[in-house]
Amino acid sequence: MIPLTHLKTSLFGLGFTLILSACAGSGGSDSGGNPSSTATSSSTPASSSSQPASSLATSSSVSSTSTPSPSSSSSSSLPTHASNGTIYCTSAGEDPDGDGWGWEKEASCVVRNSVADPDKGDFEGCIIGTLSWQYCTVDNTSWGYEAGAVCVSQSFCPANRSATQTAMAEDLSNPASSEKAEAVYDYFRSVWGTKTLSGQQDLTWQDSIDMYQRVLDDTGKAPAIMGYDFMNYAFTSGDGLQQTEEAIEHWDRGGLVSFAWHWRDPSDTTSAFYSAETDFQIPIADGQLNTQDPNFTRMQADIDSIAAELQTLQDAGVVVLWRPLHEASGGWFWWGRSRSDGISPAYAQVVLWRYIYERMVNHHGLTNLLWVWNGQSAGWYPGDAYVDIVSQDIYDGEQNYESQIDTYNAVKAFPLQSKLVALSENSNIPGPDNIAEDGAWWLWFMVWNDSNTDAGVTSSNNFWTGEYYNTNAHKLKVYNHDNVITLDELPDF
Repeated sequence: MIPLTHLKTSLFGLGFTLILSACAGSGGSDSGGNPSSTATSSSTPASSSSQPASSLATSSSVSSTSTPSPSSSSSSSLPTHASNGTIYCTSAGEDPDGDGWGWEKEASCVVRNSVADPDKGDFEGCIIGTLSWQYCTVDNTSWGYEAGAVCVSQSFCPANRSATQTAMAEDLSNPASSEKAEAVYDYFRSVWGTKTLSGQQDLTWQDSIDMYQRVLDDTGKAPAIMGYDFMNYAFTSGDGLQQTEEAIEHWDRGGLVSFAWHWRDPSDTTSAFYSAETDFQIPIADGQLNTQDPNFTRMQADIDSIAAELQTLQDAGVVVLWRPLHEASGGWFWWGRSRSDGISPAYAQVVLWRYIYERMVNHHGLTNLLWVWNGQSAGWYPGDAYVDIVSQDIYDGEQNYESQIDTYNAVKAFPLQSKLVALSENSNIPGPDNIAEDGAWWLWFMVWNDSNTDAGVTSSNNFWTGEYYNTNAHKLKVYNHDNVITLDELPDF
C-alpha cells in the first residue's frame, strides 16, 4: 500500500520521477513546468521588495468589484504555440544556452519572446508561466496591486532582471536576531563554497522510527542537521507531536535543526494540505490578506500556534532553519494552488509569506529563525528583506549523484542580493567530488525519510535505508568525505 501522508511518497510508489525544480502539480502555477528527467528553472535573479510586511493585511471584505475576474485586464492567457506552429516552452529555464530553443516533454520548444520566437514583441507586460501580467506604474521591485488588479514591477519581471547581484548581507534579515542565530549564519557563510553540511529528515508521522540512528548505524557518523515538520501539530494525539522535543534533543547533542510545515487545511474542513483534497485558498481582497474573511482568522490561529512551538525552541536556545510554504510553485499544496479570482497564486504566496514573517518576527518577537525560502520559481520569490537562505527540493530517479549544477545556479540567481543556497530535500545525495568540481556548493543536503519503515529494505519509498537511491558505498563515501560536515565537526553555538 502506498501511504498518502506525503506526495513524494505516493508519486514514487507509483513509479514517477519527480524533479521539483521543473515540476508543476495538478494545482497549477504561474511558473509552469512538467515532470522531466532534467532539472530546469529560470536562472534570472529576482529583485527584493521594500514593501513592509505589515501592509499586507487589510480589513477590506471581498466584494464583486474588489477582485478582478480571470477575464479582467489583470492577466491574460497565452497561446501554447507560436504562429509557425512551434510549441512554446513552459519555462525560460528550458533554454540553458540562451538560443531561444528548449527541450520539454521529449520535444523541441521555443522560449516565448526569445530570439527564436517568431512572434516576439506581440505580448505586452510581463510573461510568467502561461499568463501575461500588466506592468505596475510604480516599481516596487515585486508584485503589486493597482486599480483593482494584480500587476508586476518591470524590475521584477523575469525577462527584465539583471544578472548582477549585490553582496551577501553580513547579518540576518531580522535585525533583532539572537546572537546564536547570527553565529549560525556567520558559520554558514564561513563554510559555504568549501563544505556541505549533512542532513537527514525525520519520519514525522511515525515516532518509533529513528532516522538519526539509521544514519549513524549505516555510516558511523551522525547528520549535522536533522529536519523536522509541524505537519501533525493540528492534531491532539498520535505520532508526530514530539518534533519540538526531538529538535531540542538534537540541538543539545550539538546539532542543527530545520523545520518545515505541511500546513493542514486551516478551516478544519479537511485535514489535507494537498490542493487536490481541499478547497482552501489564501484569502485576498484588494491585493492584501482579507482580515475580515473567517479563513484569515483561522490561518492566523495556526500561525500563532506554530509560533508558540518556535518560542519553546527559542527558550531552549535552539536556532531553527525555518522553511514554511515550501514547494509553493508546484501547485500541489493549497498555499500554491491555482485560483479563479484573477489573483496570481505566486502573488498570494508572497503576501502570505510576508505576513507569516511579520507575525512571527514583529508580533511574537521570535529571534531564533533563519528564514529558508523554498518556492522554487523566481516569480514566487518574496523579496530579499524576508529571506536569509534560498533552497531547492530535488527528487530525480535513483543513484544519480550529479551535482545538480544547473538547478543550483538557477536557485542562486533568484534573489537580487546574493543568498546562501541549500538542498532542502533530496533523494540522491550529490557526490561531494562532483559538487567541488562543478562549483555547486549546496550549503546542506537533506535526505528525505523512510516511508517503507523496515531498516535495510531497498524500496522507492525509502530515501535513506536500502540502496534504491543511495548505495551503502555512496553513503559511506559522503559521510566520511573531507568536504562534508557531520555532527562531530560542528562548532559550539
